[in-house]
Amino acid sequence: MRRVLAGALIAGVLIGALACSKEEPRPVRVGTDRVTVINLTDTAWRDVDVWLNDHYRVQARELVPGQRLEIPLTVFVAAFGQKFDPKKQVPFGIEVNAVAADGKPVTIVWGKGRRR
Repeated sequence: MRRVLAGALIAGVLIGALACSKEEPRPVRVGTDRVTVINLTDTAWRDVDVWLNDHYRVQARELVPGQRLEIPLTVFVAAFGQKFDPKKQVPFGIEVNAVAADGKPVTIVWGKGRRR
């Protein structure tokens, strides 16, 4: 009987701990087939550039506070029109550049970012 009660107590503590530990939202998430960028600030961003692995880019005109931008990996394009191929390449770095509503630059880096 004591074992059952001890097990129930431990299970209750674990469930409580898991319920209280919320994962912080991340502004950039990379999945197997897409990149997600979320504006977690209180101001809108304009002229948004999302760079993948130094060479591939996607642009968005604006990202308002709380807005989520879901970008399939196959949409990223390099300067001469080459598309990112997730079957042959792996994302190792994301850099998001934008201009905030107050005119200040916004830069968010995931992984290695972008070499200039």
